[in-house]
Amino acid sequence: MKKILIVTGELSGFNYAKELVPLLSSHLKVFGVFLEEVEGAERILDSKELLSFGLFEAIKNLSSILRGKRRIVSFLERERPDAVLLVDFPGFNLKIAEVAKEKGIKVLYFISPKFWAWGEWRVKKIKRLVDRMFVIFPFEVELYRRYGVNVTYVGNPLKEMVKPTIPPDEFLKKFGLSRPLFALFPGSRPSEVNSLLEPMLLAVKGVEGSFALPVASSVNFDEIEERVRRIHPKVRLIPESERYNLLFSADAGIIASGTASLEASLAELPHVVVYKLHPLTFKLAKRLVKIPFVSLPNIIAGQRVVPELLQDDVTPEKIKEELLKVLDRKEEVKKLLREKVNSKLKGGAIRRLAEEIKLELGVI
Repeated sequence: MKKILIVTGELSGFNYAKELVPLLSSHLKVFGVFLEEVEGAERILDSKELLSFGLFEAIKNLSSILRGKRRIVSFLERERPDAVLLVDFPGFNLKIAEVAKEKGIKVLYFISPKFWAWGEWRVKKIKRLVDRMFVIFPFEVELYRRYGVNVTYVGNPLKEMVKPTIPPDEFLKKFGLSRPLFALFPGSRPSEVNSLLEPMLLAVKGVEGSFALPVASSVNFDEIEERVRRIHPKVRLIPESERYNLLFSADAGIIASGTASLEASLAELPHVVVYKLHPLTFKLAKRLVKIPFVSLPNIIAGQRVVPELLQDDVTPEKIKEELLKVLDRKEEVKKLLREKVNSKLKGGAIRRLAEEIKLELGVI
């Protein structure tokens, strides 16, 4: 049986891989770098060892990252899989692509490194290292084809994944919440939570309503609980598995920039996007980023649909001000998210990705 190694980093990439494995495991021997064990795959490394947020944050975690890379390289040398599927996480995964390419292993990539945001110099490296690029935004196809990259748009996996399992009234009753309900998403990486949790909590102190925060499996629950208890004990911590129920039940939210903001958009949740990096990382990013927005809903819409607070603007006062504004404009923002963001994305991504991988490896 042919073999494939799937390498994920952040929670979002792991969630996609978790949906993909059952579609591949009867055709391929699947190995993974995952946050948790996945039925149908053999985990070779816990991807928590690889997580950081930004250039200078990665330096602090360098020994763990290098140790993880060595284990993956050792696996590639020992098992010689027929392909690697790299899911997002470009700072690390492009290094794995280099190693796999040197060893003659086919390199597949799902969820494009955002070269269209960080500068087109990166696409030359991608063309050299990646055999097939599978993208989740339609506008990426033309950008990659311009450089001769073998690219396929498979759809966006969140279209099917972002669904509630219970009605809003039942969700509120289950956790003892009331309206207006505010959703707090401080991120899935420890460094994100360290930067964003406190200003989020302080922003909603004194705001009338109830507050819920899903704790990502990639961060330490006890540490989050201690900080919430100290700063704003009225914030209800809920399991990560309830995140979509929260998004569909809340009236407004404060969301870390990244996948969670797109998830909130698919749930048509009015929200404020917050984004904060190490000062030197942010200074570098300002010089490199070529687009006017940082949040995915605004990038997809091509306009400011939800407010973005970046770096020094991530203060309790400014977050609270923008949060109350989007709450007041709730119906208008929901309409914009539906028409300018959701309508541009198609579903079926994971199923289509599985079929493309099987075709690529000749196992259908």
